[in-house]
Amino acid sequence: MDIRDFNKIVIVSLCDSFSKDLGNALSQNLGMIFCDTKELIEYELIDKKAIEELCTKDYLEKSERSVISHIASFENVVVAINYDYLLHNINILKSNSLIVFVNLPKTFVKEKGNVIDYIAFDERVKTLKNIATLTVSIRNTKIDFVCKKVMSGLGGIL
Repeated sequence: MDIRDFNKIVIVSLCDSFSKDLGNALSQNLGMIFCDTKELIEYELIDKKAIEELCTKDYLEKSERSVISHIASFENVVVAINYDYLLHNINILKSNSLIVFVNLPKTFVKEKGNVIDYIAFDERVKTLKNIATLTVSIRNTKIDFVCKKVMSGLGGIL
């Protein structure tokens, strides 16, 4: 893909709430729409626990893929996504997307992220660096600072 042909920016980090906050700030700064993948999937499934009891894992995965395929059709959007959703759906999302991995400090992931992302930190960072169009490593986790750093990095790509 020619990097200039993108129509969405996909934000991923090892802390879902950070990705969401950053994606929202980035979309406002760039005049783009914001989309949180996790919220859309949960909205689509409404009561995931009830569905898990009534349906198979295959059904859940198919529903998640359906929502992510729909997101992939969006244009002029910043998408916040977590590690698992990105990894399982990379083939759907990589077309026309700039994938931005925000490499957070491990201590931040321990405090604000989930335990699995913390335990598998090194492996997941390596995987995301290989997938990402742009990796932004930070120490300062203030959203405004990181937003400016990401926009600066995107300016070097565009």
